[in-house]
Amino acid sequence: MQIEIAEAGRMTQSGSSLLRLIQNNNMPALDLLVRESIQNSLDARKNDSRYVEVDYLTGKFNSQKLGEELEEITDSLNQRYGKKEYDYIAIRDSNTVGLTGVMDYKHIQNNAYGNLLKLVYEICKPQEAEGAGGSWGIGKTVYFRIGIGLVIYYSRIVNEEGEFESRLAASLVENELDPNAMIPVYDGMIKRGIAWWGDKTGTNSTQPVTDEGYIKKFLKIFGVEEYKDDETGTTIIIPYINTEELLRNNRTEYTNDQEQEVIPFWGTDIEQYLSIAVQRWYAPRLNNKTYQQGAYLRTRINGKGIALDSMEPVFQVVQSLYNRAQYVNEEDILTDLYLNKEVIVKDIKVKNTLEDTKIGTLAFVKVTRDLLKMNVPDNKPEPYMFFNNEIRDTEVNKPTICFTRKPAMIVSYENVGPWVSNIPPSGKDEYIIGIFVLSSFNKLKNSPTPGTIEEYIRKSEMADHTSWGDWSEGNYNPRFVFKIQNNIIKTVSSEYSSKPENHKPIVNSGLSKLFGDMLLPPEGGTLPGPDPDPVNPPNPKDIKRSRFRFAVEAKGIKYLSDRMIIPMVLETSAKRKISRTGFDVLIDSESKKIDINEWENKMKMETPFTISDFRIQIDNLNGEKISTEEQFSDSDSIEVENIVFAKKISKNGTCHGLSIFAEEPQFIKAKIYVTVNLKRRDIKPSFVFEKESE
Repeated sequence: MQIEIAEAGRMTQSGSSLLRLIQNNNMPALDLLVRESIQNSLDARKNDSRYVEVDYLTGKFNSQKLGEELEEITDSLNQRYGKKEYDYIAIRDSNTVGLTGVMDYKHIQNNAYGNLLKLVYEICKPQEAEGAGGSWGIGKTVYFRIGIGLVIYYSRIVNEEGEFESRLAASLVENELDPNAMIPVYDGMIKRGIAWWGDKTGTNSTQPVTDEGYIKKFLKIFGVEEYKDDETGTTIIIPYINTEELLRNNRTEYTNDQEQEVIPFWGTDIEQYLSIAVQRWYAPRLNNKTYQQGAYLRTRINGKGIALDSMEPVFQVVQSLYNRAQYVNEEDILTDLYLNKEVIVKDIKVKNTLEDTKIGTLAFVKVTRDLLKMNVPDNKPEPYMFFNNEIRDTEVNKPTICFTRKPAMIVSYENVGPWVSNIPPSGKDEYIIGIFVLSSFNKLKNSPTPGTIEEYIRKSEMADHTSWGDWSEGNYNPRFVFKIQNNIIKTVSSEYSSKPENHKPIVNSGLSKLFGDMLLPPEGGTLPGPDPDPVNPPNPKDIKRSRFRFAVEAKGIKYLSDRMIIPMVLETSAKRKISRTGFDVLIDSESKKIDINEWENKMKMETPFTISDFRIQIDNLNGEKISTEEQFSDSDSIEVENIVFAKKISKNGTCHGLSIFAEEPQFIKAKIYVTVNLKRRDIKPSFVFEKESE
């Protein structure tokens, strides 16, 4: 196949930037691959298909034979890999339409790029169909991170003439700054690190090969079969994978009572790993013939199917809960518990923001070790290991809530943070597992852009689709995700809570903590606590004595694409003057709160946010009404009315808080607007407010 080298141009991506684009360096690469590949296949299903089949194939190929087919990098491949055999992984789908669409950009009409151009030659071209899995068009960059950046695309389609047509192309994405980069310089231009291979159509221009004979010969390098008869679909081949490295990538560490590392059975075998990853993320749709939103999923690993009865018990539980959230009551692993009314199904509702108040359905259950086959003789691992979650507590089991929308891919399994905070844990022999299923067709009310709740949530997901978050459109921010989370916590807690007889009231101290997702802090700037004791209410005089308030005003938070503006209120009283206060942002790892300097210097991690700007409004100082406003971003400190406001800056230069101090104690009422620039959205912050009173 002939080469086409990406030329330098304005606002174009480079290979190095594409390799970073997916924005997720925490999830194991094989999980990202499974999530993205199945999502692409389901989005490309035939309209009349009852199911979509996805096969994962692993094997070996001869590097020299492959190199002979790739113009201009043949020598580089031979020098680097010689004549040896190397591993590959392939993803083959069927009952899908394949890589349809035009092969030449000149033939694009009405901005319809088609599957071929979107997958092979374009970036940031998302699926446009309502309810599709993809929303950014960059998740596919995970393919380039699995091997050396070389990806081969083979597809069979029914073309516009109604005839079967095969297509074959390849692409390579590499770090153009690497001294060992293989793509040659084109015409003296700067390198971009991107190239394609196919049939030559002009100067430095190619399109996919359509010659059936050549395609058959090429596929024999990998032992991959052609599509036959009336089959259509797409096969993606990724050569030069490092199996051991992939199995170790971002692996969650588990230890036993002797502090020895425990590796689950799928952690050392790629076939087992792929099987668990498919079940982990697609349990609701895998072999689920009752799936109501289109084609269900069938999957094989090297020819071995994942049958419903061979799914791990914990993922059978997830599918059963999903079905019951859809009001499907087939006989399954939870039938006995359901008949005993131990499977709880509740509608989650919101007011005034949707045409129907029901935003989704929550189904949850408390299951035993026996049902999950964790005891002898099966000895299955803990659910947390199947979910790839950390085991946070050795004395109790924290609840796990997962959530999904129309495509039925699990977005995330949450056992810490705003989805489960304040849900009581269970004992070590039981596990609370729940799933929230979005009411995808419910329509928005009062939205500037008419649409469904499905599209609102879809737009909130990052390219890796691992979280939901609220977002604003002008002044419109219905805070759907926040309301879903709160309702889930209330619903599950009310089912499993056992309140103690003596319920002590909580009085606000000078230390206020804010936990939760960076995009959606809990309302009021504090964690919800127990209800006040109706028998022994707090003494109002006691509360007045501690009149000091330094907290986030959550309702005033503004959410922008890459940053958020957080309003904070600082109020003291004439009796409780202060000479020093401030706030700091720590990183909440659940086991402890990590200081930014420790995060950056000891753990060698980049801080996922930085404070870029402060705007300070002082309304009252020592009983005198004033109107003073100052803003600072470049300087490290500023003095306002004899009060110093100084940034807290890490050794690496990250601003992570503010110190406020004065020579004399002050009675102050002020607002501070803090602009936080976001780099990642999967790390939980902890806002800690402190004071030192007179």
